[in-house]
Amino acid sequence: MLRTVQLRCSELASVSTNGVVLMTVRLSRNRLVSAQFRDDDKLQKCLTTPSAHVMPGTRGDHVSLIQGALVKLGAGVISASEISSKLYGPSTANAILRYKGPPRNIINTSYQRAPDNIVGQMTIDRLDADMVEFEKIPDNPYVWMTIEGPPEHNHTACFPLESGGHRGTPINPLPFGLKINIYGDHETDYLNFIDVAPNPEFANRKFGGPRLLTKELGPRTVGNIAVRSSPIFENHIHSNPNEVEEILRVAMPGCRITYTGTEENIRTFGPTVLKFGPLISTIEIPDLTEIEPGRFEYTPLTAYVITILDPDIARRRFLLPN
Repeated sequence: MLRTVQLRCSELASVSTNGVVLMTVRLSRNRLVSAQFRDDDKLQKCLTTPSAHVMPGTRGDHVSLIQGALVKLGAGVISASEISSKLYGPSTANAILRYKGPPRNIINTSYQRAPDNIVGQMTIDRLDADMVEFEKIPDNPYVWMTIEGPPEHNHTACFPLESGGHRGTPINPLPFGLKINIYGDHETDYLNFIDVAPNPEFANRKFGGPRLLTKELGPRTVGNIAVRSSPIFENHIHSNPNEVEEILRVAMPGCRITYTGTEENIRTFGPTVLKFGPLISTIEIPDLTEIEPGRFEYTPLTAYVITILDPDIARRRFLLPN
């Protein structure tokens, strides 16, 4: 249930003739409840008091908590000097601006037409809500370590899956945009990912009909991309259109890529994957596979979790035209 709070504020909006602007802020809660923020008095005050907004130039533990949330949520890369000094500096401000932009669009439409780089009531409210979702899975918040997936998932109802089952597939996908699994085989269906194929030659599969071609997706429509043990080519020799071109065409700013692969996959495609954007986490996943009755082979997997902060900048990194 949303509550509406009437606030009198003059420091952040264009003023009216009497020097005061009346604006409406819609919040989802009365207090911050995430483990990230709930024990910080300054951020609790930020939620309820316009004059307690957190501004560029601020220092303190509360700034450090905001920076930590932005990094965990894949909103940006914050400089080491700002993190160590707990400073709301330029890179923190840029991360806030990116977080508040599309697709979240945290804008007070009573006086704004575009997001700003301030952590005010609406921003801390949304950060708290996103952190609540992020914290639901303890320890490793990015990928499943088991074949069966989450405890509440009925694995027996799945399509026949590869030997890896749900191992290495995403946890807590970002709450915006489409979710796609490149060359997927139903392992992320229960998370509402769409199995897709950038290369039409690999659209067909054994079960469940052909994969959707990525050319059917609109530009800047995807917020989460899963790839497991599949090729990511950046040339037209092996794939046309290639996977890099299609990923950067459909990815929204802030899109998260979860790439999971064997040692050979990581050696072959890891350098390409790491060019998409900052690496948020690397997870090692044990994988003991029974290759024949009574004979097991240990083939660990590695997962890279990466954020495409700006697809246009990433295109230049791959020397692609914008």
